[in-house]
Amino acid sequence: MSSLFLEKLIPYLEIVKVLLATLMQTLPLFWLVILIVYLQYRRSALMEQQLFGRTINPVGRQVALSTLWGIIGGLLASLIMILLGLSLAQIGLLYIWPVALLLLLIHPRYLCFSYAGGIVALAALALRSLGPYFPHLAENAILAPLLDIHIPALLALVGLLHLVEALLIYSGGHRGSSPLYFKQPGGEVVGAFSLQRFWPIPLAALLATAVLESEVRGVSMPEWWPLIKPALELEPGQTLQYFTFPAIAALGYSDLALSSSPRQKSASTALFLSIFSVLLIGAALAAEYYPPLTLVGVLFAPLGHEAVIYYGNRLEHSREARYRSTDEGVLLMAVLPESAASRAGLRAGDLIRRVNGAPVRSDLEFLRRLEESYFIVLIEGLRKGENFSIVLNKHFSQEKEGRRNPFSERPPATAAYASLWHRGAALGLIPAPSRQTPVYAQARPAAASGLLKRLWSRHKSS
Repeated sequence: MSSLFLEKLIPYLEIVKVLLATLMQTLPLFWLVILIVYLQYRRSALMEQQLFGRTINPVGRQVALSTLWGIIGGLLASLIMILLGLSLAQIGLLYIWPVALLLLLIHPRYLCFSYAGGIVALAALALRSLGPYFPHLAENAILAPLLDIHIPALLALVGLLHLVEALLIYSGGHRGSSPLYFKQPGGEVVGAFSLQRFWPIPLAALLATAVLESEVRGVSMPEWWPLIKPALELEPGQTLQYFTFPAIAALGYSDLALSSSPRQKSASTALFLSIFSVLLIGAALAAEYYPPLTLVGVLFAPLGHEAVIYYGNRLEHSREARYRSTDEGVLLMAVLPESAASRAGLRAGDLIRRVNGAPVRSDLEFLRRLEESYFIVLIEGLRKGENFSIVLNKHFSQEKEGRRNPFSERPPATAAYASLWHRGAALGLIPAPSRQTPVYAQARPAAASGLLKRLWSRHKSS
């Protein structure tokens, strides 16, 4: 029995061996994608520095964790692609990547194959419709490969990558979330958590080619394999031979936890995204066996993904904001690890009601009370409905950072309000904003979109 089991296991071990060897070949380009991921996390860190005077989520740690989880996701995606026989022949990766990078200039969340793949597939369908009227298109060195793109395989790849992304978001989409303040359309400033994750994905992809039946080598696969066959014409005596080759992908996740916690928000997004992924893979299979449905799948790739984001945002904004301070006290959005506040025993979700016996009713008042205090501060409040009191030793911040205590000197009268929040963060305290908090982040257009808007405004004025 054991020898029979080993005989059945050997082909799968060979698949794993080939998979790992192929993934090792992705290293040169993999570093380039890691650099892109690093730049995105650095952008988030700069926002944290502007708002709180320090980086809350270290960039190096973010990149390392994303790379580790990206490798795990790449292994899973590669294994599924091989088991399903999803060939990337005629899939148009050389077109998808440039489009994805251009979309990145508009907004980080557009670094996604559902948008880039949908645009490329739609362009392929448009060129095919023009083929009978412009036969020379098939002879163009740039457009000919676009005409030959196997759209069902492209849609299946996008669906598979998003299914892996849903698993990554569920397992770690909430990690490294950044607290921020922003002004709502009604003018009220509320707190939220910005969720931004980016994963470099190394892939061991399949490539199918036509060879003579006598030249076929490799691992024997079941008769049903593959589910999606490549669009290659076979001559008599030929069959398909599959090879593995290295490929690189990147997944991006950008979200906002306004009325829910980062963990709740990432879990709900992962659920909606997994449903979208399964439906897109189903649309790819339908397009494979019934080509008239190809356009449905092509449109569903970007529009379905956008619907997931729209519905999630609408659900988040339809409920009352979770992070705000009221007359009852100041809510702590976050307590930074290894800080004076964390060492004192303060926790995220605590409602601070008094500082040194004096009531506090806004984040600005709370931070000013801290500034007026000496090294020892008595803080009282509510935690899960029960009263608590702790003693905060501000001197710990001085020892930890190896510099003067940020509260040991008062700022000049002309100092910006932001300095109070910077000094509060130096103690590890991120309070939720009150209604009229003077410090908040303001969304700005990305470089490319901002340039287009400026050019359009000049055009209208001329």
